Amino acid sequence: MSPQSLTDDLAYVRDLAEAGQKAPLLGGRFLAWWGGLTTFAYLGHYAISTGMFGLQPVAFAALWVGYIVIGMGGMFLMQMRFSGHKPGAASVGNQVSRIVWQASGCFLGAYFTGAFLAALLGQGTGAFMWSVPMVIGLYGLAQFVSGEMAQNRVLSISGTAAIASTVPAVLLMNTPYIVLLGSAVAAISVFLPGILLMRNEPSETV
Repeated sequence: MSPQSLTDDLAYVRDLAEAGQKAPLLGGRFLAWWGGLTTFAYLGHYAISTGMFGLQPVAFAALWVGYIVIGMGGMFLMQMRFSGHKPGAASVGNQVSRIVWQASGCFLGAYFTGAFLAALLGQGTGAFMWSVPMVIGLYGLAQFVSGEMAQNRVLSISGTAAIASTVPAVLLMNTPYIVLLGSAVAAISVFLPGILLMRNEPSETV
């Protein structure tokens, strides 16, 4: 093998690696689903907490149980229909995005399990209010890491904005407006970027 052919081969491999690093992210539908669902769930929480429409506190349980059931059911259906064979599915950006969101989801699941148990044991519902800045922060972390690894400016910016939103979230802790902030962050930093990612997804073939 001549030095020139070796150089050409190395350049080809490098181009493939760079193309894979910049491959479009394929999780847009999941971001749009959870971002949209969380947006409406927080709006529902605000309506209940302010006595809007005459809803009683027991509606909190129905709201969040419904959120979990509908959210997981929709995600299961999307996973069944989603093809992992789209171009770029094995890229570093897509792999990291999948892992960081899975880890975030597991953490939130564990936290809310503890919060539900605490409420059942009569220890109050304060853990649920503290979940808002935590959820916002995790959304921001996952979006920022995904954006940086995939070199996706939209996700990097939305992640940064979500992380910064934890400051006003903590300041609004003892007010009903904290969930309105959570709703806005879910819509702007998760739902909208998810829609944009869906529009940029490649087809099954290239």
